[in-house]
Amino acid sequence: MMKYKLFPKLEDVFVKVTDAHRVVFFPLLTIDLKSINKGEGELHFISYFRDGEDDIISDLNFSYNFMRFKMVGNKYQFDGDFNKVHLFEKSKEWYKEAKEIYQEHREKYLVNSNFVKEEDQKRKEIDFDYYYYIKGILNYWITRDKYLETGKFIQGGAYTYGNSNHERTVAEDVGSYDEYCGGYPDEILEEVLDELKIDFKDLSYIGTVAGYNYVDFGADKIMLFKNGDSEVFQYYNWS
Repeated sequence: MMKYKLFPKLEDVFVKVTDAHRVVFFPLLTIDLKSINKGEGELHFISYFRDGEDDIISDLNFSYNFMRFKMVGNKYQFDGDFNKVHLFEKSKEWYKEAKEIYQEHREKYLVNSNFVKEEDQKRKEIDFDYYYYIKGILNYWITRDKYLETGKFIQGGAYTYGNSNHERTVAEDVGSYDEYCGGYPDEILEEVLDELKIDFKDLSYIGTVAGYNYVDFGADKIMLFKNGDSEVFQYYNWS
């Protein structure tokens, strides 16, 4: 049986956590590898604010549809340039604002209220990315905190917007890429790996989660691979 932890703390996922990590990365799920017959240790699924839709790779550690981390024991090290992350400078300010909103108005985000709809509309009229980031991070915190409170994995939109309150699936698949995806990378993943000079045969597939179950700006599919003994590769499918 798979052993896992939902919403691990950043400090349990990354070495040397900085404010930049808090702005960019949103830990979703930690899996005990031994429990799925994938060796020893733990690996983590990470979501992040989507890096545009540009297929030009300006940093070999990330783009809008992939992310790479160095493995340091059971933690990750990000060697990319945060300043190249899409809207990073603006996101730092948006994160501060979201934190203040959550501290002051959290209870209003736990009910389907006009307050939230009016706040969303106000931000959307100013800038869509501004609206989308703050809405997403508040959704992540609500989903996480209600799970930690109740033990039920229900998407935060059920509380804030009256969306479906069914319990979500922790993972779409673990352990068998052959059965889940037919054994071959899709066309976009193949192109990414070619550009990064990574051989698909060298990757060990860990599993797939639906990112939007955890945070509403999460990818449709986040696929996690282990690349040798020193690197983790995540592929984000936005289909």
